[in-house]
Amino acid sequence: MKYGLNSEQGARGIEVALVSVVLLFCAILWMVFSTTDNKTIIDLEVRDGVATIPETPLDHGAIFALSGPWQVYWGHLFTPDDLQRPDAPEPSGSLRLPWIWRGHSFGDEIAGGTGAATFHLRLNPPASNTMLTLHLFDLRLAYRLWANGTLVAESGKPGLDAANEQPDRSLVLAPLETTGQPVDLVLQMSNHGFREGGIGDPILLANAGILQNARDRVWIFSAFFCGVLLVAGTYHLLIYFLRPRDISFFYFGMYCLLIIGYAANSNSTYWLSRAVVPGWINPVALDELALVCYAMSGAILYRFYRSLFPSDFSRRLQMVSDLRVVVFLLSALALPPVWHSWLIMLLMLAGLLFTTYYLVRLFVCIVKRQPGAILLFSGAVVLASTSIHDVLVHTDVIEGEYMVLTGLFALVVFQSSALALHYAKSFLTVELLSEDLHHNLDALKAEMNRRRELEAEVVWVSEEERRRVSYQIHDGLCQQLTAARLRYSMLSNVAAVKNIPAMVELGRMLAAATEDAYALSRGMWPVEHDSTLTGPTIEELVDSARRTSGIEINLRQNWPCASCAGEHLSVFHRIAQEAIANAVRHAGATRVDVSLDCEGGLTRLEVKDDGAGLPADLPSAGTGGLGLRIMRYRASAIGAEFSIRDAPGGGTVVRCHVQCHNGTYAEGAS
Repeated sequence: MKYGLNSEQGARGIEVALVSVVLLFCAILWMVFSTTDNKTIIDLEVRDGVATIPETPLDHGAIFALSGPWQVYWGHLFTPDDLQRPDAPEPSGSLRLPWIWRGHSFGDEIAGGTGAATFHLRLNPPASNTMLTLHLFDLRLAYRLWANGTLVAESGKPGLDAANEQPDRSLVLAPLETTGQPVDLVLQMSNHGFREGGIGDPILLANAGILQNARDRVWIFSAFFCGVLLVAGTYHLLIYFLRPRDISFFYFGMYCLLIIGYAANSNSTYWLSRAVVPGWINPVALDELALVCYAMSGAILYRFYRSLFPSDFSRRLQMVSDLRVVVFLLSALALPPVWHSWLIMLLMLAGLLFTTYYLVRLFVCIVKRQPGAILLFSGAVVLASTSIHDVLVHTDVIEGEYMVLTGLFALVVFQSSALALHYAKSFLTVELLSEDLHHNLDALKAEMNRRRELEAEVVWVSEEERRRVSYQIHDGLCQQLTAARLRYSMLSNVAAVKNIPAMVELGRMLAAATEDAYALSRGMWPVEHDSTLTGPTIEELVDSARRTSGIEINLRQNWPCASCAGEHLSVFHRIAQEAIANAVRHAGATRVDVSLDCEGGLTRLEVKDDGAGLPADLPSAGTGGLGLRIMRYRASAIGAEFSIRDAPGGGTVVRCHVQCHNGTYAEGAS
């Protein structure tokens, strides 16, 4: 119990350490890949539609926001030539950027959520020649920007209505070369797909190179983020396909791939997919792919948590999580694009509710000391914080950059760490089980060896007992019977009893009894098993069986040793004796071939007959009756390989072979 407590405390300490490492890692990445610092963005002061760019901050790397107010020509898409005509129209009003125009009053007209307008702003640049860069919107809009009548940037095709508008999504960095003279900026813009209308991001201006570096940092981080997710997703899916019992790896791999689909096709990565996908793919399709991936990722995330902690996450709420995805996708197909932003906001709010539920349930898992709960809870906290920030940005409550990638990256790293910790514990468990298995296997091997030694000792004791009884019969009963026969021979020469039938019968009985006693003695302990005697008495076994059965029994021997003291010959003799008896009594054989070889370090015995073969109901293991079991037991006791099978062409063949450890083999080999 004390060991279990210490190991549990150690696991929680590892989780806390991993949380600290992951947070530090994410913080370093955020500092390395963060874009511009919002404190360095300066709103240009505008008076009477003219904004003056201060030279000193510009030279020190400042970034200016062309916030305005801009002059607005509401409901019209004018070109610079239109505004320079003598009868040029008067502005409808003014509007600061970024801003929404829904509900804004332009003269007698109040703007709705959709519409088109022309914006005008005059810049007073520094007196010297300066190469500047304009950072335009990274939203799905349609606009054109002129500088002193020259078209410097465009995205899509602006239109007065949705039918004539061709929106596109792109981040444009437009070069702007100034010579110290005022620069007139004319911006045509239409927005028929956003819920509030207007412009959600400011137009930024800085010296050449500054905004490019900021964009490149975003792209590098985005590519790094998507690459990490691609590797993590592929890796965990491969683990699942190799080990499909653990569904959490499948959900995590799918979640990583869905986040790639969302992140690479959203403005949070400056439309990273545009740099890798073919240009003929419709940007609208990529937008829809991003929405589908974002919606499905929430359902997959819930399933991931529930696969790890099934008793702590509601199954019914999982159905609700899946249902919200279906409702969102059906609504996105049925409603016009202008409603999509509202659907996204509702989906984000639903995601916040589920994130709150995740936090509560994961905290409960921490209290229950569930493994990996601390890591998953920390990731959920980071994601919840960034999600709340992005919802406030999306609803225009606050201004700022979307932080969803940072939150998702932290969540994925925390989840990967939790799965890695789970996998490491599994490996540790397997290693401990493997060590126990090896210990048990060694103990089992030792027990098997001890049992084999005991079995061999039992066989040896049995054979010794046979030898003792054989010698007692040979030296006792056989000698007494022989003496009786001699005494009978002496009595049979007496004329008075020589031809009496009873005496003749008694002589025949004594001769048969003496022969049987000697046969019993030889059967219990063949002569060649005695190291002091020679002679292949297996021949006597074959001769005796041939005489008794009356069938053809052949013997073939290849015995190079002049004198064999092999410790296994008695076992081979018994197996051959039983195999011949089975062939004669049960198989109905007419011929039996026996071969005994000692060659190449192996002693081999084979007994083959032409009888009826093995019975059909013989068990597959070949255990058979008592005789077969005894043969197998004798063979296993000396470590021999034993088999009994049907012989080709009919009959049965019994084979047994064992390593020969006879010391006289090399000396007596011919």
